[in-house]
Amino acid sequence: MEKIVIIGGGIVGMTAAYLLAKQQKEVLVIDKQERGQATYAAAGIVCPWLSKRRNKVWYELAKDSARYYPALIEQLAQDTTKNTGYKIVGALCLRDTEEKLIELEQIARSRKEEAPEIGDIKRLTPSETQDMFPIVAPGFGSVYVSGGARVDGASLVAALQDAAMKQGATVIHGKARLEKRGETVQVVVGEQHWTADKIILAAGAWLPELIQPLGLQAAIHPQKGQLLHLEWDEQVTNDWPVVLPPSAKSIVPFDDGRMIIGATHENEGGFDIEPTEAAKVEILDEIARFAPEVKHTKIAEIRVGTRPFTPDFTPIIGALPTAKSIFVANGLGSSGLTTGPYVAKLLVDLIAGKTLQTDITGFDPSNAITS
Repeated sequence: MEKIVIIGGGIVGMTAAYLLAKQQKEVLVIDKQERGQATYAAAGIVCPWLSKRRNKVWYELAKDSARYYPALIEQLAQDTTKNTGYKIVGALCLRDTEEKLIELEQIARSRKEEAPEIGDIKRLTPSETQDMFPIVAPGFGSVYVSGGARVDGASLVAALQDAAMKQGATVIHGKARLEKRGETVQVVVGEQHWTADKIILAAGAWLPELIQPLGLQAAIHPQKGQLLHLEWDEQVTNDWPVVLPPSAKSIVPFDDGRMIIGATHENEGGFDIEPTEAAKVEILDEIARFAPEVKHTKIAEIRVGTRPFTPDFTPIIGALPTAKSIFVANGLGSSGLTTGPYVAKLLVDLIAGKTLQTDITGFDPSNAITS
């Protein structure tokens, strides 16, 4: 039985563990339960089709990732009873002029040709937008796509871990390090040593420290992200759509009056995971432009995570340049919850020697990892 050790139990690592365990591989996941792990702090919007990012390589990955999600969730439903935190609720992309709405609708309709999962596309008036999202500020129309989804990172990882362990995967908690013994790389936790046929590094922003013993350097940088968790006692938010304002921040409603807004993108924040008053004010001020009531709502929690990103914000996916049995996925940044599960599937397919459904030549690990 092929043995695979996965370092990192976030969205990429735990999806890979689940998929590999279903293939009857011997899977060991080592996770140090870092408080700042991005997945556990994050709430995601799966709706890449309305993005105006010019990076076409990223868009292809995000588009294919959105397509993969329902299949993964359907699989999980057969293997765990835990809530995955994923639900297709539709997405509203807000704009303040008819001209901008028409342009956005045209983008959506052109992309639907290659991404039918975008679903129905509708251009909504400010009044129709308020009908779907009652707290939106007056004057904002929207483009609505029915395929948009929300996902809670912590819930999804918990479901993946439960399903992976039921399929035979082992999960242990501790800080892993790599040791090179001749041509062999061992994974070490405390006094325990493991060798494996394949190793997957899904360590997020902590990758540079992990690969130093291999004589490698990674241009992976930590980015601090803060999110506000709001609670409404009087609002039934279960089926509200996610909201993409003309901003770097977004609004993600969940069940029972819970809503998550944010996030910040603090490139100088390093690995600091303390919430700040400045971030709270920044998020509330920005989102209040589109939903004024957020300033009068109870803040139940502030979550902080550390995202990994590369200098040009392009992810890396594939085998290490100097060790073809060690695979890495990193640099997913703020789109980690959108792309993470599918990136894990790409790694699993690479390990199996399958032809990939997405071209990953633009995500070569050597773009960010050097000796």
